[in-house]
Amino acid sequence: MRFTSALIAAVVLALTAKAKAQDFIAWSGNACNGAEGLEVACDGTCFDFSGRHSFEVINAAGAVTLFSGTGCGGEAFNFGTETPGECINVNTGTNIQTFRCT
Repeated sequence: MRFTSALIAAVVLALTAKAKAQDFIAWSGNACNGAEGLEVACDGTCFDFSGRHSFEVINAAGAVTLFSGTGCGGEAFNFGTETPGECINVNTGTNIQTFRCT
């Protein structure tokens, strides 16, 4: 009985931690439509954004910075902290190549 209770508590804790994690999805369309990119973690890693025109941060607010160059270099466009589930159209006037979300 103790093992079952401990297992249930561990599963609930893991699901709660995942629900609070920030994730990011980029889309080829302007309104979070078109081809959907992979769901990636908002952990500060630099990811490719080429061919994408909108994005959504899911689960929790995340600060997003887009870059005109590869490797999160070049001109930076700070989109700030985005509300979870809100679709953001990327209209910077330049071609965005990479992004970072924290």
